Formats: sequence, C-alpha cells, structure tokens
Amino acid sequence: MKKKLLATVVAAAFAAAPNAFAADAAATAAPESESAQSKSLAIGDAAPAWKELTGVDDQRHSLADLGKAKAVAVVFTCNHCPVAQAYEDRIIELAADYKGKGVELVAINVNNLEADKLPAMKERAEEKGFKFVYLYDPSQQIGREYGATVTPHAFLLDTKRHLAYVGAIDDSMNPEKVTQHYLRDAIDAVLIGSRPETDSTKPIGCGIQYE
Repeated sequence: MKKKLLATVVAAAFAAAPNAFAADAAATAAPESESAQSKSLAIGDAAPAWKELTGVDDQRHSLADLGKAKAVAVVFTCNHCPVAQAYEDRIIELAADYKGKGVELVAINVNNLEADKLPAMKERAEEKGFKFVYLYDPSQQIGREYGATVTPHAFLLDTKRHLAYVGAIDDSMNPEKVTQHYLRDAIDAVLIGSRPETDSTKPIGCGIQYE
C-alpha cells in the first residue's frame, strides 16, 4: 500500500514539473517595484508608446514606426529566464506566421542583469535567428507603463493601439502539452475586427527584476 502511494505521489510530481519549474523561476527573481505592481492596463486602454528604444539591430525603434500594422503583439521577455527560453521558438513561429497578415511582433527586454543587457541580446538574437524587433529598455520605464510582471508577458494591441489581450502566450511551458493558444486566438479575433473570446490570462514566468 505504501509503495502504491509513493508511486502516485512521484507521478503527480513529474506531471506538475513544468509549472513548478516556472513557479520556482518566478520565486527566485527579485520582487517587482511598487510602481510596477500598481500599474495595470485594462482591456480597451490606449497602449503606452515606446520611443527611441535601441534594438539588437542597433537602430532606434518607436511604436509610431508601426503605423501600418493591423495589430502589434508586444512580448516582454529576456535572455536568462528558462521560461522565456522555452517560448523563444514559439515566438519566432508566431512572428513568421503573422508577418504576412499585417501583424508586427515586438519583443522588449527591461532586465538589467549582465546576461540580459544589449550585447547578450544581440548574441541571443543571432544564435536563434530572430526576425522580429528585439528592444532593450535599461530604464525599465516601458515595462512599468505596461505593468509587465514576468517573462514572457504578452500584450496585444489592436489597429487603434488599444489593449485587446494581455497575459500568457499559451497554457503550457511544454509545447507538447499546449491546448490553448491564447495569443494566437486573440490575434485572429483582432484581424477580423472582433474582441478576443479570452482577453486576459495569468502569465507564468520569471519575475521581471525592477530596480
């Protein structure tokens, strides 16, 4: 009886491993600043506009540059976080799949660890073959304005640059266990002029280390 109980507990632990891993990553990160915790965009709010942020291409980028885009998917991410790393291939695929549909994907990093600063971002972008804009904001201001709390944390802006969706990219860190494609579904809805059926979810990842 004891052996059977032990086997059940072990199996449950393995089944919960991806979520536990993400939770552990978030728990070990530095707590967010009060300004980050208090900021919260509501669905329908006008999105904060970043201006002149440097990208891995050494160019300056602003939200205003994307005026022709039908939608803009903003993903706060970084280099060092294992959860963010687990989502990199999915972000690459999403950007490629929707590029021809008038959707721009912009990744933004606001962490200031050495592993997350611009030189490391350039190395990561080249290594992974990022074809989307990857921006660095050492002031962390844009992260605070959006209320980004973890990496990755997704925000979808509609044609008028109002917030249409906020939260997780999908429902599992393990790509083989994904059953809900929250960000993709939200983009599809926005492209046909509809409101996403699910417009907010809880993001899971490493806590952004606000200073």
